[in-house]
Amino acid sequence: MNSPMINSNTALESSVLDGYRQVRQGCGRFLLDDYRLFAITGEDVFSFLQTQTTNDVLLLENGQGQDSAIVDRKGRLIASFSLHRESESSAWCFVEAVQAERLKSHLEAFIFREDVSIHPIKHKLEALQGPKSFLLLSEALPEAKIPEKANSVCVQSDNIVVINKSFTGEEGYLLGLPGEMAMDDFFVGVESPALIEKSSREILRVEAGIPVYGKDMDGKNVLPETGLEHTSVSYNKGCYIGQEVIARIKTYGAPNFSVMGLEFLNSFCPPQEADVILDEKKIGMIKTVVYSPALENFIALAYLHKDWRSPDVELDVMINGDAVKVKTCLLPFYQLQTRSDRSRKLLEDALEIYKTEEDLEGPIKILREAIALDPKHAAAYEALGVFLSRQNKLDEAIALMKRLVEIDPEEIMAHTNLSVYYMQQGRIEDAEKEKGEATALQFERVMAEKMSERAKAKDEEKEKAERERKILMFKEVLEIDSVDAVANFGLGSIFHETKQYDLALPPLETVVRENKDYSAAYLLLGKTLEQLNRLSDAEKTYRDGIAIASKKGDLMPLKEMQTRLHALTSKSQTTP
Repeated sequence: MNSPMINSNTALESSVLDGYRQVRQGCGRFLLDDYRLFAITGEDVFSFLQTQTTNDVLLLENGQGQDSAIVDRKGRLIASFSLHRESESSAWCFVEAVQAERLKSHLEAFIFREDVSIHPIKHKLEALQGPKSFLLLSEALPEAKIPEKANSVCVQSDNIVVINKSFTGEEGYLLGLPGEMAMDDFFVGVESPALIEKSSREILRVEAGIPVYGKDMDGKNVLPETGLEHTSVSYNKGCYIGQEVIARIKTYGAPNFSVMGLEFLNSFCPPQEADVILDEKKIGMIKTVVYSPALENFIALAYLHKDWRSPDVELDVMINGDAVKVKTCLLPFYQLQTRSDRSRKLLEDALEIYKTEEDLEGPIKILREAIALDPKHAAAYEALGVFLSRQNKLDEAIALMKRLVEIDPEEIMAHTNLSVYYMQQGRIEDAEKEKGEATALQFERVMAEKMSERAKAKDEEKEKAERERKILMFKEVLEIDSVDAVANFGLGSIFHETKQYDLALPPLETVVRENKDYSAAYLLLGKTLEQLNRLSDAEKTYRDGIAIASKKGDLMPLKEMQTRLHALTSKSQTTP
């Protein structure tokens, strides 16, 4: 059978790629007509939801939200959604349209005497996505406190609902607009972001590793198979239907199949719902497939068997009769940059342009954007102030530094620059005042650092005594049982922390040898081997640990081992 190879340069139409870039680099919007919004109200709303959902609703404070789900007695998915607490007796529920009626019917079936009502909301739903979405939303709603944490919510006086929610891996928002309001009315007087195509949105969704019902999961899936349990399940809350099954999977391992990412090398485009075959055995099933501009290859959400869920592993498999090379990937495929990250990158770009161009307008524009993204980015303020002063725009440079002082009164650089700019204007008294303020802050900082050093020295003495006590305790345990995992790991951790890597190595090697599923021990052993400059041994340890952590679903050590392994392999490839 001929493999469906596609030239990456022609894999996407220009309009689709433009929409993708619009969201990744700026801000784009799209209709959410495939989602529904409910209002759930009543005096018993949160105590009722606590008995029905997989997450801990009672932890939510007003304005906060969380991902959640409802499952049956076998842990199979009934509905996945997000809840957003508005007040003591009201919440918003955001759910895919294909799940909406099933979710509403299920909840209503369990309402007996509780004071709980569920109301469909007729708002038009749109997504605003991209690194500049916060800036545009702030301009459109200048008086609003825009929700800044994931799933947090605010409702405006004109009944506009704003929820911090990413559908793309970028920072973004869900907007619920009353029926009579159009998006153009919402952005009146403000640059309205471009409306992107559904194809662009689908690429962004898959790169972000977000599964949807009917494409990537359904009612046959046990919740941990979908990957949603990482954000939608509390393992500390009280009982709910299906809790025992989900807790058992968490305690004793991982589901046989669960969602992971696959990258198809050599521009191979696989059919959806196809089986992934290795050595004549089915090891996976492909779900949504898209072409990824970020990876320049086709990628898919796929269910993979736990024996093959180690990330960054290349496999030669058969798909629909074709021989294909694939690479396993942790989700998401695309890693979000924070506003601070983007702001720092913009500063770097501005300074790089300044080195090669005499015109300051370009760097100034970039620096204004950097400050808008991160209003506390002191280095961007300083650079912009310097550029403005060189254009003899001293009043604007002074206003800029005053703004920084308002944001951070203890920012020494702001007072120092104010002194310089005032002196350039001949305002000697103001310049001396700001110079004195900078000197006083510098003195206070030096004194605070000395006090901190003294306190740190006292804490270190206490910590040293506690470490010695623990070392004696662990050694006593090991005299009784030389392979005790807790004692060996504890001893190795203390020696690693105190940089006694030669002493840390034997107990950590014992843990890994005697307890092959101890994910955290592989991570610490790999770090120790790195410090001892045994890099090839560290790489092998990380690979073994990643395989173990993948099977167990231990995400924290898994991700750190993957990061460290990637750094090691990159270094070895660049070292002559």
